[in-house]
Amino acid sequence: MWSLGDATNHFQLKHLANAEVRVVRHNILHPDDVRTLSRAIVPHAVFADPQIAAVGLTEQQARERGVDHVVSVRNYSEAAYGWALEDTTSFVKLLADPHTRTLLGAHIIGPQAATLIQPLLQAMALGQTVDQLAHDVLYIHPALTEVVEQALLAL
Repeated sequence: MWSLGDATNHFQLKHLANAEVRVVRHNILHPDDVRTLSRAIVPHAVFADPQIAAVGLTEQQARERGVDHVVSVRNYSEAAYGWALEDTTSFVKLLADPHTRTLLGAHIIGPQAATLIQPLLQAMALGQTVDQLAHDVLYIHPALTEVVEQALLAL
């Protein structure tokens, strides 16, 4: 018997249910090669104005749990595209482990937040360090992703 979606977790997110469908389908078709789905890193987004996207720990959660962390915050206006948007309220906030140099959380409020968080989510899932993301990847100028690059470089 297989279940998915709201019956299996508290997240109530369509993108998580979609991933669960793929796992359940695979497991029904390939019972000798059963897969599981990790829910350790589950992003969410609110498609409001401004957009809000987040994954991982918040700074408050890190403090409450006694998790050693460093924080970087960069305003959209600090990147060329954000400046061109005349955006004065949007930002990227990143939390990283100062020892492993991996991301603990990413929080973005502003235009395209749900898209901007995707490479950070991918880095968390693959165990990439903030240094790899900041120094081993080219960020297109003047794309809005430069604000993510700036936040990574500040870590």
